[in-house]
Amino acid sequence: MSTEAQAILDQIRALPPEDQREVSEFILRHSASVPPPPSHGRTIADIAGKYRSNPDPGAKDHDRGFAAASAD
Repeated sequence: MSTEAQAILDQIRALPPEDQREVSEFILRHSASVPPPPSHGRTIADIAGKYRSNPDPGAKDHDRGFAAASAD
């Protein structure tokens, strides 16, 4: 956390509980009204779709060859 942010938090903590509550409610209301950052057109489903398994039955099993070579 930056020193400026820490200083602000220290100032808020020094306030009476009623004022702390008012500040925290303001921050919560403000953060809830801020729109989310713009998306770049990619969703989690798009990204996850790249990594779906698509096994190739004719592909060489490199793991078995590695395991056999390292067992020697």
